[in-house]
Amino acid sequence: MRAAIGPFWDRRVWKGGTAREDVVRSARFGSRTGPPRVIGMIAGGAFLSLLLTAVPEAFLHGQAAVPGPASGSGLEIALARAADYCDRLDRSVMDFICRERIEEWFRPGAGLSRQHMRQTIFLGQRVDHGYVYDYQLVRGRQGDITENRTLLAEDGKKVHVADAPLKTHSFSHAKVVMGPLGLLSRENQAEHDYRVLREEKVRGEEAFVVEAVPKPGFQFPHLFGRLWLRKKDAGILRIEWNPASIRNYQLVENTAKFLGLTPDLLVISEYAFEKNGIRFPSRYTVKEIYRRGTSGAKYAISETDVVYDQYKFFTVETNVKF
Repeated sequence: MRAAIGPFWDRRVWKGGTAREDVVRSARFGSRTGPPRVIGMIAGGAFLSLLLTAVPEAFLHGQAAVPGPASGSGLEIALARAADYCDRLDRSVMDFICRERIEEWFRPGAGLSRQHMRQTIFLGQRVDHGYVYDYQLVRGRQGDITENRTLLAEDGKKVHVADAPLKTHSFSHAKVVMGPLGLLSRENQAEHDYRVLREEKVRGEEAFVVEAVPKPGFQFPHLFGRLWLRKKDAGILRIEWNPASIRNYQLVENTAKFLGLTPDLLVISEYAFEKNGIRFPSRYTVKEIYRRGTSGAKYAISETDVVYDQYKFFTVETNVKF
């Protein structure tokens, strides 16, 4: 006897810091409705197009001291530069096209299995899909953003579908290039505390690994996580989003509770391409894992990996007055 979890995702688009629920699909456990699994995915002008902010002077004065080579002043300089970048990003006009390659797998039948009076995790069959798109994003002089996709291949077969929808099963994403605004814009920096965790190299470049958490007293929606900032100019190389900051994450926890497991969701945005001072996404990854305890067995339920390359830039302007 097995109770299936089934897919249940919340596709959300953020605009101006407000989330709009686009798609919600329920999951059923046997004959009854089970705890829904909703992942507020980074999409739109915020999470996936995440939010960013910069550091007002009042916030810098309140910044806790950070030991080691990344001293308080070093962190403050990096955050101020990141805020300047977000100002430029928020005033940018852009028109580009790139190749978007998506590899996705999921286990639609995952759930609980009862055998010999024992309840165990049943993962079920793995389903794999692959998609290749031409992806275009246009951001106009009024700050409006339009995305368009042409599907070029599906599961290894060549196709040509204009104005194609994003066909991912478990997670959706949108406006990933705008993601840094969620943590590094001036407005959002004023609502977060930052500290340097360590220094390490990312694709051969020295970077600060910075943790960002909401200041005490600030309520949802507040995204937080870890940032990899290039030491020489605070260029944003990577963002690892803390899933607990995602709206409806409690529903993910409910699913984990039903399974008797702990959720361990990994959400990462990487920015390896640069044009006229704006960084563009190179990879976006979501791994949905549940864990027994804090260090026990892991159960991988789904993974979505998106790679961006072959960029063609038609317009990339910054400091545009809207």
